[in-house]
Amino acid sequence: MNVIEYREYESPHAGNFSTEAGLSNKGFEVRVEHAHWSSSGAALIHLTDHCLIRLLLAEAPENAPLSNRGTLSGNRGSCQPLGQTIFIPPGSDFHFKHRACQQKAVICLFDPAAIAPLAAYRWDWEHCITDAMLNLQSNYLQASLRRLGEEVAFPGFASELHIECLMTGIALELRKEFLGKQRDDDEPGKLSRRQLQHLREALDADANDISLRKLADLCALPERKLSVYFKNTTGKTLRQYSAEARVNRAMRLLGDPSLLIKQIAYMTGFQSAAAFSAAFRKAVGWTPEEFRRQRSPGQREAWPDEQNAS
Repeated sequence: MNVIEYREYESPHAGNFSTEAGLSNKGFEVRVEHAHWSSSGAALIHLTDHCLIRLLLAEAPENAPLSNRGTLSGNRGSCQPLGQTIFIPPGSDFHFKHRACQQKAVICLFDPAAIAPLAAYRWDWEHCITDAMLNLQSNYLQASLRRLGEEVAFPGFASELHIECLMTGIALELRKEFLGKQRDDDEPGKLSRRQLQHLREALDADANDISLRKLADLCALPERKLSVYFKNTTGKTLRQYSAEARVNRAMRLLGDPSLLIKQIAYMTGFQSAAAFSAAFRKAVGWTPEEFRRQRSPGQREAWPDEQNAS
């Protein structure tokens, strides 16, 4: 997971890092890491699209526990002592000054929006960055990070699932601490990200057999307001999106050669194979039969727009 840019700007070869144990999964990476700085210096860490949270497990006894200093403001002259637990939001520049020392830490890199239970929330850290993130005092976070380190170092039954659950709890705790006032439905006249995800999941799963009333209930909105909010949010009507979802489902089903075209037509809510073929060709540019042939090995043909471009 290449989401960290690390650069020493006073002593280029001072830092040496090694991983004792680690696990990488979709949306997050956890590792137990050893850091050794052979001399004092200063460095810059820039995160791209992931968050970083670190728990210091051990430091060489000859150094003070809070020997290193840092800031998220970019003002190198106002560095503060780093706590045992620090958090760096994505897109941040973290400047820190270090002494010659050795450390062992649990490092977690994660994108909350890529962790399934958290995907419906907004994660906008831009307006809440504070140097308080460099000395977190949460016992819950420290205990969770220690447990993560143990699970990565000594994996057991269902370790990946356990780690994902711990990462979810850590992300929610950080949200409560720094994004507690952020609302997911703060744009008037539009659906929240969570409401939109619920609608898309329902329509993608069964676009041909779900009522407007059921969709409205999913979003806790009146039916008329749901239609207006959906158009304001996506630029499409519910009918248009539902039609697209039916065609997308048909495209997936056409990849199964055991299904007849007529079966797929009925499975996607069309009254006849002819109606299905006409709607599919209008949306995709191919008949279902042509689309299935070009998906088959050795049968690749140019798409209609490719033919027009040649």
